[in-house]
Amino acid sequence: MLTINAPQFDIDGHEVIQRYRREGLGDIERRLSRTATLDGGAVFNDFGFSDADRTLEIEIDRPTKSVVNNLSRMVQAYGQLIVSCSEGCFLGSPGPFTPGEEITQLTFYVERRLDQ
Repeated sequence: MLTINAPQFDIDGHEVIQRYRREGLGDIERRLSRTATLDGGAVFNDFGFSDADRTLEIEIDRPTKSVVNNLSRMVQAYGQLIVSCSEGCFLGSPGPFTPGEEITQLTFYVERRLDQ
């Protein structure tokens, strides 16, 4: 189950999604930079992991028209949303939203994790 919620009270500001693809939710990446050196090697600067570096690619399978309309409304109305899923509970900003009959896509840029 995945939920998408408005960050403040909104009587219609929530959606519970049962059918979604889990592949785009688990990607993590460390804050790492690599610089080539003159001797043919490389220097790595590793600044660790932060949830703020995550981007959740949410793909909803066969959403109803009301779900698509409500998600579209929330993406337009709120600069931040709350997404809860098996990976955790996150506050972040909605990115590109692509509605569709078979698959609706929402890119979600994580600002911080709320459940830790």
